[in-house]
Amino acid sequence: MAKPNANKRQRPPSDASNSRSNPPGELIAREVIQSLVDLFEHLGIDAAHLMTATSKAAGLKFPPHSLYQHTSAISELLTTWHQDPEYLDALGNPASIKLRGARPSFRQLVKKSKIELNESYLISELERLGAVSLEEPDLISVHMRSFPVYEDKRLAIQHTLATLNGFIKTLRHNLDSTPANSDQLFHRIAWNGSFDNREIPALKIKVKRHGQSLLESFDNWFMCKALSTPSNRKSRAKTSKVSIGIYLSVEPGKPNER
Repeated sequence: MAKPNANKRQRPPSDASNSRSNPPGELIAREVIQSLVDLFEHLGIDAAHLMTATSKAAGLKFPPHSLYQHTSAISELLTTWHQDPEYLDALGNPASIKLRGARPSFRQLVKKSKIELNESYLISELERLGAVSLEEPDLISVHMRSFPVYEDKRLAIQHTLATLNGFIKTLRHNLDSTPANSDQLFHRIAWNGSFDNREIPALKIKVKRHGQSLLESFDNWFMCKALSTPSNRKSRAKTSKVSIGIYLSVEPGKPNER
């Protein structure tokens, strides 16, 4: 079977991800604004002016990127490639693997992660985003553990909307539950109002290093607890979509007065 042409853009599959209807998981601006309006009203803040923006947001739809609704599955593929011993080299790093064939191969990773996309298109897009690269003969290498949403404007927009929507819903959930109640979702902020700007580069490195490590540990734990794993597949328990996010916020302050 011929190897996918790295220089030729593969056309996205003609499935629901490219139809005019909203595919599962797609978020548009109207949904996020509506969540924000709901939060403001719960706080007793007049959000009537946002309702106008909500109606106008109906026209803010953009062509969804066909990869976005598969973000979770693609992230699982990249994570497996970084932690499954069958896909690691002698030093414990992700190995270059065959495109097709028995494990370890990219096709088997796609099957395990249940990514319902045309394989050539998936490879083409992941290569365009810098997540993988094709090698000779018939090999593929991985360069990222997480899905690079900011490498594509449409993916970045959808990721931003999804993040906002999830954060707003967390705030609303906690407002509706007792602070001492175990039903509260974790939300804490480390804050400093007079941080030395010269230390911001070091802060960014520290947050990235420790944040990435923490999220990877949860990512691994999620995979073990997901009902899609072989040991849990027969369970009839209900499932939920869960996410944990870490962000760094920097707001310019006033210079110190002497």
